[in-house]
Amino acid sequence: ILGITIGIGSVVGVVSIGEGLRYSVVSQFAQVSGANLILVQPPGPWAIKGGRRVRRAWRETLTVGDIEAITAGSDEIDAAFPLVSWNAQVHYQKASTTVEILGTLPGYHRVMDWALSKGRFLSNRDVREWRRVCVIGNKVDEELFGEQEAIGREIKLNGERYTVIGVMKPRTLFGEDWGKQIVIPVSTIQKRITGNDHYDVVFVYLNNGAEVHRVAQDIRIVLERFHRHGDEFLIVTGESILENLERIVLVLKLVAGGVAGISLLVGGIGIMNVMLVSVTERTREIGIRKALGAKRRHILLQFIVESAVLSLFGGLLGVVCGLGLGFGSSATIAHFSKASFSSVVSLSSIGLAILFSGGIGVFFGVYPAARASSLHPVEALRYD
Repeated sequence: ILGITIGIGSVVGVVSIGEGLRYSVVSQFAQVSGANLILVQPPGPWAIKGGRRVRRAWRETLTVGDIEAITAGSDEIDAAFPLVSWNAQVHYQKASTTVEILGTLPGYHRVMDWALSKGRFLSNRDVREWRRVCVIGNKVDEELFGEQEAIGREIKLNGERYTVIGVMKPRTLFGEDWGKQIVIPVSTIQKRITGNDHYDVVFVYLNNGAEVHRVAQDIRIVLERFHRHGDEFLIVTGESILENLERIVLVLKLVAGGVAGISLLVGGIGIMNVMLVSVTERTREIGIRKALGAKRRHILLQFIVESAVLSLFGGLLGVVCGLGLGFGSSATIAHFSKASFSSVVSLSSIGLAILFSGGIGVFFGVYPAARASSLHPVEALRYD
């Protein structure tokens, strides 16, 4: 019973954690367009050659011309947004905090489903004129202004004054708190902070129902047309991310299946041994039953049912232990990661686990049952 309990418990627990992980990632990924998202990144300065890192002799970047060419290359693209990030200290009077600065374009908050709490987001004029304006996260608002009104006030960023034009609502995605971010026009961060004209990454958002793989191929063609090393650019689709997630969950299930297989094998052998001992101890009982008219099939059914009941009992205990493992692990993960996470247990998986445990009992109970049913009644009655 203990072996069956451990096997079924490990399966139910690990599968519930894996399904919870998949559900959590898919639900959060859906908030940023999910499968309709394509990420485009330039190749990094380092390459792996001969098992070691080697600095590339060339450099490729993404510019505003690339964005225009990418959006013009497909009718299925809804919008494309560049992103340039920078970590800095921000000050307001005597208060200061460390933030992540994001340089992007108007509409970024719409596709990211990041709602405004008050004020406004960036405008096209802000981008054209490199304006020193910013939209701050809720945590930045709390740490710098407290109970004061943030809209219209000036903060010091990289030694320059920026006017706060908006405050975003609280947002946590994949365990990251967006409240410590400040969004400014991408042209402002390029001209006034980084001093370059390229982007770290470009987010391409597609229309609903678009063929993601075909659009990704169109983007690859555009990059190869405008860049000498266009084939080295990284293009990641939302669908490929979700497929990788499915593979990770599958590996978790296979690991759980391996652990369960060993435990169930041990448990099944244990049940078979117990039933063989039971047959030996109940030889006279079997002889009496046969002498009173019990047929071979009656004895066979009796011992198979007893074996199945033992295994089913272990299976039910395993389900309870598995549920405890799943919910306990999800609570621990949520506590330490500061992100919502819950295990997902389907009735079909529980039903399958119980049926499988019963099947183990029947399988390992057949031999002891066959041995009991083959006993001759006279010899069984003589057994002492």
